[in-house]
Amino acid sequence: MVTPDTLTIWLKEQAWPIGIIVACVVLAFLLLKISASRRHKALARERNGITETTFAAHLERYGFDPVIAAATYRYLQERQRVNFPILPGDQLDEDLGLDSEDITQTVREMTVNLGRQFNPGLLHKPLVTVEDLVRMLQASPRHVAVSEAA
Repeated sequence: MVTPDTLTIWLKEQAWPIGIIVACVVLAFLLLKISASRRHKALARERNGITETTFAAHLERYGFDPVIAAATYRYLQERQRVNFPILPGDQLDEDLGLDSEDITQTVREMTVNLGRQFNPGLLHKPLVTVEDLVRMLQASPRHVAVSEAA
């Protein structure tokens, strides 16, 4: 094979292979995007009728505070932009698409919103499911007002 002596000649020789690689990457991206979209639509269809109220009522049967459960559901829907109904067993990362930074942000903001103290020592294990998140928020101690402490 002859070595090309200019950059333009080399680029002309490599245009097809580079074009094929770019086309494959774009096709893979589109395939993943369509697959994720179809999965979200299927989840929304399967979970039709699940609302913040039914989510909180379900967890209340197992001893969870319905106010914390409803606030968690609402936060995940509005702030973390989960566009389908949420179940307690949904995994934060795989099902809801939250990364570790999103989970940390959720815990910090939810503890403040609920008037609770963020206490990272409460976590014996990582937060995996929505139920784990609600359980951790419920176990977080409430802020003690200065007038109450005196």
